[in-house]
Amino acid sequence: MDNWGELFGFRDDEGDDGVKQTTPMDEQQERRENMLETMLMMSEASKRAAYWVEEIISNNEGRMKLDNEGRLLITGQLAFYRVNINAFLSKFNNPFDYNSFDSVEVHPKSGLVESPKTACVQIRTSGSMPAYDFLGGYILGLMNDSASWLDESMHPLRRTLFDIYGLAPSPLTDSLARYFEQTVDGKFNWQEDTVTFRGTNGWKWRINFANPLAQGYAIFYQKPRQTWWNHMFSDHTKETTGHHTMSGFFGLVQHLSESPKLLKTASEWETDPIFIRKVASVYPALAKVLIHRIEDEGYSADQIYSFYDEPIESDEAERVSILDEIIRQTVSA
Repeated sequence: MDNWGELFGFRDDEGDDGVKQTTPMDEQQERRENMLETMLMMSEASKRAAYWVEEIISNNEGRMKLDNEGRLLITGQLAFYRVNINAFLSKFNNPFDYNSFDSVEVHPKSGLVESPKTACVQIRTSGSMPAYDFLGGYILGLMNDSASWLDESMHPLRRTLFDIYGLAPSPLTDSLARYFEQTVDGKFNWQEDTVTFRGTNGWKWRINFANPLAQGYAIFYQKPRQTWWNHMFSDHTKETTGHHTMSGFFGLVQHLSESPKLLKTASEWETDPIFIRKVASVYPALAKVLIHRIEDEGYSADQIYSFYDEPIESDEAERVSILDEIIRQTVSA
């Protein structure tokens, strides 16, 4: 750039005597004052937010306490939480510090444990939010966890709470039932250890979690106008390829609730190859879509790759081949 002076708000000119004259730096002074004013405003906003955080903790002393290491212990409705406040203060003082309280300790309501689960809890923020406002919203969200965990952004906390309590009756039970009722019209039957929820195209799904010897769950389905339940899997973990959409309870419910519609456009990467064929074998509309894939000249069941970029096991490929033949018969019927 030829003229750096104009970039910074001043101009270099040569006078009559050939000596360069620099104009007063009024623009630079104005910019410095604007910068100072902005920093002071941010400082005042942070100061007000810091008082607000202290007020939150003081007003909820029965449910928020600081230990001798400066960590904040929060009593939620679903669990105990321990937040590393010192790490937050370090990050606030030095934004380039890698320490953060993003990972919060989660303890069961039965008491603090030596090796707690952790969760990377996030809350919605705006660019103008002071850091202490963020902290205030964070700790309030944990204290009111029975409501906040239903927010879509809180899925890491949902997974952690589920890892702690599972599907057994617990502090999570009522909130878990409310969550699935709101998202997939789910209904729990705790006497029969099942959850029933809607799918697409008039289908319904039922998961049974009563077998303590199973690695996964039993899965049943109900097609339109059916009053009975059809068996699909006794132990879905053992009987599928371990695709990520079928590997966790929340992910499994989500995947089933979007099926069978989702399966019509899903690639082998986007769903479990055994699951999609199980559905196609009893759902002609899907079988007619899938037949083009399994009749392709280059198709081979043992060349189907799992989500982890490895071929499926030989016994899994054998099950796929058996289901492929059923699909062929379904289409030709």
